[in-house]
Amino acid sequence: MVQAVSLQLTEKSLGFFSNKTKDKILISSLVLFNEDGFNNVTTASIAKHTGILEGSLWYHFNSKKDIVSMHIKLLEKVFLSANQQIKSKDFETIINEFFQSYNIIWDFRYILRDNFQKTFEGDESILKSITEINNYLDKWAENKILHSFESGLIEINSKEIENLSEIILVIGRYWLDFSMKKYPGVNINSLRLKGLKHIITILNPYLNSKGIPIIKNMLKQY
Repeated sequence: MVQAVSLQLTEKSLGFFSNKTKDKILISSLVLFNEDGFNNVTTASIAKHTGILEGSLWYHFNSKKDIVSMHIKLLEKVFLSANQQIKSKDFETIINEFFQSYNIIWDFRYILRDNFQKTFEGDESILKSITEINNYLDKWAENKILHSFESGLIEINSKEIENLSEIILVIGRYWLDFSMKKYPGVNINSLRLKGLKHIITILNPYLNSKGIPIIKNMLKQY
């Protein structure tokens, strides 16, 4: 069951998980939280999809909150690994890190999508972690647009950067959930590709003519 569930995640993210039971629980819970929402997933359903007894889950995690905390730490690690060349001005490098980052955002999208205020009311520690990772990704999107501008990949008025970064990050937060409902039965990788194409459509009016063929060629590889 875990193998089938893990097909919902990219190889980049899966590379940070081992074959140990704890990591299998993290994979199953991540996919289930993404698909059904954190509050709608029980520890019993996580255990079932992992192929273990619920008692084994409790051995590794005291609560679903602990699973969220671990997912946030993993998201940070995976995201940083996809942004190792953030200062590069090479168009292909910028675009590749951009595409990888969006696929990672989709892998951990429930953290960015779900509202945890009532769920963890009174637990400032976990709420702070969730807020910080969301703010970090907001800033990342804005900085990515700014860096693309400074590198010559796009041409944009500085006043438009914040608005543009917010628009494309909305796709990161909600695209897969929307598209899976609109196109039931369509392969998730096809939906990811369609999401990337939508982002490029939004960026297209700002793209340098040299960057357009590079992007088209790279999209063929996804």
